[in-house]
Amino acid sequence: MHDSLIQSIQTLQKSKYGKGNKIKLKTIQSALKQANPLFTSTNSEGTKHKLVNFRSIEQDQQIPRILDEFATNFEIQCLEKKGATAKNYSLFSVTVLKIIKTLNADKKRGLLSAHGINILNKMFVKHPVEYKKIEIRDPLRFVFVIIELVIDSEQNLSKNYEFDVILLRQIMPLMQRYHMKYDNALLQITEEFNKMSKFRLTVSIGERHQEIVKIFLQYAMIHLPLKDKISKAKNIIEKIISQEDDSVVLGYYNLLKLCFDDKELRPHLVEIAKTQNRSGRRFANTILDEVSNL
Repeated sequence: MHDSLIQSIQTLQKSKYGKGNKIKLKTIQSALKQANPLFTSTNSEGTKHKLVNFRSIEQDQQIPRILDEFATNFEIQCLEKKGATAKNYSLFSVTVLKIIKTLNADKKRGLLSAHGINILNKMFVKHPVEYKKIEIRDPLRFVFVIIELVIDSEQNLSKNYEFDVILLRQIMPLMQRYHMKYDNALLQITEEFNKMSKFRLTVSIGERHQEIVKIFLQYAMIHLPLKDKISKAKNIIEKIISQEDDSVVLGYYNLLKLCFDDKELRPHLVEIAKTQNRSGRRFANTILDEVSNL
C-alpha cells in the first residue's frame, strides 16, 4: 500500500494531471520514501495494490488526498502490525508535517495542519502511544513534531489551537516523567529541543514552543498522585529559596506557577510556603508571599 502510493505519485508527476504540482510532488515523494521504515514491504508478501487514480481529483485536493492515503496506510501497515510506539508515531507525524509544508502558507494549509492533528487524535483512540521506560529521545521528538503541527496551524489560521484531551493524555506520561526526574522540566525540555536532531527541519525553538510545553506539563502535573505533587512542589519552593541567581529563581517560579490552578494541591502549596524560612532575597520572598496568599 505504501509502495503503491509512492508509485501513484510518481505516475501523477509524469502526467498532465500533476502539472503545477510537480515540485511539490517530488518533495512529498522524498518524504514518503524516508518513512519507508514504518512499513512492511508489500513486494515480499507477493501482494499488489491498486494505484491511486488522481485523474478525477482537483489539483488543490491532490496533496490532502495523499495525506489521507498515507495515514490509512500507516494505520493498517504499521500501527496494526508493528505497534503504536513513540518512534513510529514521530516518523509518521514528521512525514505528515513535510507533506503539509509543501503547500503555500495560507488558511488551507492551516486547516490541513489541524486535520493532521485530528488524524492523530483518532489514531490515539484505537492505538494509544506505547512508551518504553528507557525511551526518552523518540517520545520527545514526537512531542516536538506535534508542537510544530500546532504552530503551523496557528500561524496559518491566526488563532490558538484548542487541545483535545485525547492528545494531552497521550503526552502526559512523558511530561510526568520529566517533571519527576528533573529539577525544572520546562527548562530541561526546552534545552533538549534545542540540542536534538529535528528530522532535517529548519526550526528555531521559540516562545510559542515553550508555551505549548507549559500546557502539556500543567496537564500532566495536575494528574500526578497527590503525594508526588506535594513532594515536587516542596522541592521547587526550596530551590527558589536556596538559589542565589534571580534568573534561575525565575525559571523555578515559571514552573511553580503551573501548580497554582491545581485545586487539590493549592492548600498544600500554601502550607509549604508559610512554613518555609524566609529568604535573604526580595524576589524569593515575594514568591513565598504570593504562594501563601493563593
